[in-house]
Amino acid sequence: MSLKSTKDQLIQLLADEDNKVIALSGKWGTGKSFMWDQVKKTSENEKVKGALYASLFGVSSVDQIKLKLIQSSVKSVDAYPALFKGMTQTYQTAVKTLEGFHKGFAALNDIGLLVAPTMLRQKVLVLDDIERKHEKLGIDEILGFIDEFTKRYDSRVMLILNDDQLDKRDIWNTLREKVIDQELRLTTSASEAFEIGIAIIPSPWAAQIQPNIERCGITNIRIVFKVIKTVNRILGDREGLSEAVLSRVIPSAVLLASIHYKGIENGPDFDFVLSKGSTIDWDAFHGSKEIKTEEDKRKSKWNVLLNQLGIYCCDEYELLVVEFLQSGLFDVAKLAAVIDRYVAEAETMEARDQCNKFLERSVWEHTMTEQQLLENAVPVVDKSGLIDPYMATALYYTLTEITGGQALADQAVDRWVEAFKAKNLQEAALDNMFGRRIHPKIEAEFKAINNKAQANISVLEACKYMVENSGWGTRQELVMKTATIDDFEATIRSAAINDLRMFMAKMLDLCANKGANVAHFGSAMDNFSNACRRIVQDVNSPRLAKLVKLLFADTKISDQLDYPSPSQLEQAAEEIPSSDQTQASSQEANSN
Repeated sequence: MSLKSTKDQLIQLLADEDNKVIALSGKWGTGKSFMWDQVKKTSENEKVKGALYASLFGVSSVDQIKLKLIQSSVKSVDAYPALFKGMTQTYQTAVKTLEGFHKGFAALNDIGLLVAPTMLRQKVLVLDDIERKHEKLGIDEILGFIDEFTKRYDSRVMLILNDDQLDKRDIWNTLREKVIDQELRLTTSASEAFEIGIAIIPSPWAAQIQPNIERCGITNIRIVFKVIKTVNRILGDREGLSEAVLSRVIPSAVLLASIHYKGIENGPDFDFVLSKGSTIDWDAFHGSKEIKTEEDKRKSKWNVLLNQLGIYCCDEYELLVVEFLQSGLFDVAKLAAVIDRYVAEAETMEARDQCNKFLERSVWEHTMTEQQLLENAVPVVDKSGLIDPYMATALYYTLTEITGGQALADQAVDRWVEAFKAKNLQEAALDNMFGRRIHPKIEAEFKAINNKAQANISVLEACKYMVENSGWGTRQELVMKTATIDDFEATIRSAAINDLRMFMAKMLDLCANKGANVAHFGSAMDNFSNACRRIVQDVNSPRLAKLVKLLFADTKISDQLDYPSPSQLEQAAEEIPSSDQTQASSQEANSN
């Protein structure tokens, strides 16, 4: 039953004095204790209002249960003096009598235990967390306590327990069979859990958080608290964000926090969410529709959930949220930079949101004809130049699956390419750490602009990168292979002193190990030596010539300043590998 209907039923059961033992069960965190507190506060029955409470968490004996109930009576005495009239006097009289018998009794809890029957008589006793009791406390002892106080002292007992966390089902079965008169099971809905959570932990983004909580099916109120706190922490004081930005950041934050705090039963893991929109994800989604294994069924359900949340691909934002949840360390600057970028790109975010909604519609709105879908796609395609390359790819492949959609799919990619070229970027990183699917035309644009950027890097910058990173990449290889004798000579003559020290040391090291480096850098070492040879023979640069000779001599490669013989030139040409060999060697170096 829902929270409201269970509450109404519990009030009715408590009104019937014949119900001596009532059990309220349900999953952990669904609001059983919260609901009981509400019933207690609003009850017109004095005994219910003054109910005594004891959690059995870690309790190892019946005596401890009694002491906890007596301790809870202190507040009840103050709150309901009429109900507990005479209790204080009874306790004080017992203490005086025992002190007269033996002074040591004044400091013992035994005093409370001796008067427990009097203090707990005809009261409503609430026992919570039965499933978390100490193993030393047997179920027979609990049954004995309940039987004693309900039959001998006319008390009533309310049991609250998480039936999904009972390690031994026989505990629950025994209680149900032996002592329980009436049983209620609380099944809180996600909307009810959210209403309770948001009342205790307010958020400016409640309207956006609630539907995502409900789609994730989070019924654990404690987890709802944590999810709301996570969203509040991520967004900070950023009120006034556009709907497009909120629809980008909140669904992912709710989902990832729900996963982290285990709020989704049999839900996805971080890896699955972070790979959303990746090559693996799209190949699975657009590949075989046949679901063969239990793992396939789970992933199919996870995909449905992510589609309901409007999460079609992930980027650095989701990665930062995961890092925050796992480490507890909040990189405010990085996350703020990502959200700032979303805000600055408001039009882009609106285009992304529009595209997200179309992708969702293409999956869920089965009543729409394919022609209607294509009509809905036209304004999305018009703004395809504003979305990211991965979403443009998703849009393309979704359109190709709709009859007559190929032309619009091609148009979406072409518009993206046109917009990308119009930016006149000097360099563009295709940050594809999750291996997401990318359209060949889009990928080609990234490669073209980066190849151009590689050609514009100087040999000095390439050497500096190799020194600082103790290695090199494709860009550095390309620069070195294409550098001319003139490039090396100009670098040596114009470099600042510290740069010249670094540059000469690195190039001399490459020359000293020429055999191992020629596969990666081609003729770079020979061109460097030829440039140095020119400088040595230049009578107008005597001091630089002297420095170069000294450096070559210290490296033990002075012979490389001599002009090579015809046979040496022929041998050098044979040592330089073909372009295919060079490419293979480069790939091997990068993989290492």
